[in-house]
Amino acid sequence: MNISFLSPAYNSEEWILTMLESIPKEYAYEIIICDDGSTDNTLAILKNYQKKCHALKILVHPSNLGASEAYNRCIAEATGDYIAIIDSDDYYLPAIRNVLAQVDGQFDIYYYNMLTKAGYAFIKDESNRYSLPGQFKIIRRSLIGDAKFTMRKDIAGDWDFNCALMNKNPTSKYTNELAYWYNFPRENSEYDLHRRGLK
Repeated sequence: MNISFLSPAYNSEEWILTMLESIPKEYAYEIIICDDGSTDNTLAILKNYQKKCHALKILVHPSNLGASEAYNRCIAEATGDYIAIIDSDDYYLPAIRNVLAQVDGQFDIYYYNMLTKAGYAFIKDESNRYSLPGQFKIIRRSLIGDAKFTMRKDIAGDWDFNCALMNKNPTSKYTNELAYWYNFPRENSEYDLHRRGLK
């Protein structure tokens, strides 16, 4: 199975290399990063990394359009059988290889769990398919269809994207692997800005 790793990036110079290095390159059919109008060195770091990582494709927004637009553009450009979204300030834990090894085309979504910076885990289970929309999953690209990240004042755009996916009644596998490090809480993250009513 070909896997496209996707990430929006905005002023991510502090984290972007750690994120890129955490992607297992043996599983990376392509890595698509959308620089969403960064005003720091994010784009320069990406261009330098691209010299040694030919799987990296860089998309550029001349101005900041918001995370949802960057997510949607990454998805639109992806060509792999599956997509794996990783935020630019997060990184994969070594167990992601155990998850990726299970992506065999039998299921629409492969779920894993997240460890937060605060030291506790988000465990994704089957009790509520709409809960915890974030980056818990590897998704069959053909499942996505018209599902989009949205621009809303009341909630981050991944909620509507996740609900649209769940409404398609996808087949799922829960790997129970703790495979993602989530930079949470973080001031001025997408979640934090929505929580404070600033987006």
